[in-house]
Amino acid sequence: MPLKFNSILRRADTMDPRRVDGIIKATIDLCVHTAEELVGQGDYIVRSLHRGDVPAVSATNRTWLETTGATTDQFVTGAIGNGAAINDDTVIGIYGCRWIYSEVASFAANSTLARRPPVTTLRIVVGGTRVAEWDLYTIFAAAQMKGANSSIVTNDQGANFVTYPVGIAESPVLVKPRTTLLLQYNEVSTVAVDFCIQLLGVVCEKTGSGDGLNP
Repeated sequence: MPLKFNSILRRADTMDPRRVDGIIKATIDLCVHTAEELVGQGDYIVRSLHRGDVPAVSATNRTWLETTGATTDQFVTGAIGNGAAINDDTVIGIYGCRWIYSEVASFAANSTLARRPPVTTLRIVVGGTRVAEWDLYTIFAAAQMKGANSSIVTNDQGANFVTYPVGIAESPVLVKPRTTLLLQYNEVSTVAVDFCIQLLGVVCEKTGSGDGLNP
């Protein structure tokens, strides 16, 4: 049986930059082609994916904030991407993710929790079908090697803020119009820990009557 999807997350800083650019360009081309095929011909805009594009939106600010504490060693549905359908004139292409921060201020810097991510895997389910499971240690472990334990996991305001590597998927995830998008995290902590994983991708949608500059 031929390979249908290559669900592997790699660190962008270990890849040839031309390969990364090629994946992003292929994602854009796929989204535009899919939009023209399913939504219809017309003028489209391709922009960066943000949290508001992924239902449900549980807060007013546009941050990728999630919180653990429900269970341990099980996949839990995120507050963002709860299985609702995206807009009927929108195509989403997801080509990677990045770990922004985790807040574990209530734990000692050298504790076990401070030396591991609160979630280990991101599962993406599109239209009821699991299309990707990304190992988040791929991008977390690189930050762990950059400094002392006190700087491994911190919040975005901390003195020991760590810039986590970007994760790039070997195959982009395509979400078609009116298709459900479910994000699930494998939790490893029953403690309420805030964490932020930003999906990297593009959105293709029809434009209005305004004019912009062509690239």
